[in-house]
Amino acid sequence: MSFDLKKQFPWKSLSRTAYITTLAVLIFFGTMGVIHAQADSSLSWHRYVGDETCEVCHSSRKIGDQFDRWKDSPHAKAYTDLGGVKARIIGQKLGIIDPQKSARCLSCHTTAATATLPEITSVFRKSDGVQCESCHGPGEDYSRFSVMINPDKSRREGLIAVPDKQTCLVCHNPSSPTYQPFHYQKAVRRIAHPLPAGANEK
Repeated sequence: MSFDLKKQFPWKSLSRTAYITTLAVLIFFGTMGVIHAQADSSLSWHRYVGDETCEVCHSSRKIGDQFDRWKDSPHAKAYTDLGGVKARIIGQKLGIIDPQKSARCLSCHTTAATATLPEITSVFRKSDGVQCESCHGPGEDYSRFSVMINPDKSRREGLIAVPDKQTCLVCHNPSSPTYQPFHYQKAVRRIAHPLPAGANEK
């Protein structure tokens, strides 16, 4: 049985322009695939997992019950607050109909406001407000117990153990329609949730 290459791939039936265009497209997408593969192999990011993941360990009194301290803080209520009367009045002045759907409002009233899969896991809820990961970084990799018990390892996996002033100023700045002078040290004391002395030391 003979195999006729010309019959199977009738390139001559294509015009010269169509042939060159097809070849260019194949080369372009092939090159983009290589670039994408190289980018993926060197890309390293951590996904957001949500406050319930943190709650598993950080609701323990033995290590300071950080979860309940956060839950009782204004940060945890930040998204809910956008649904209140005060937020709607502020929103109307800015031409915003629904603050809970406004990118401008959500950028500081939720964690990972613009993130989508795969940057967040399927259990992550933006409606939980300004969560732990807004300050401590996306936690998929450092939240594992085997990592978290080792301070050096957890930092390598993305944990920001002690957020600095610049972390706060991303939102606590004059661009906020409700901005009031921000005093970093005073604010940090208000939301303090430290580990007990000696906890997590290696």
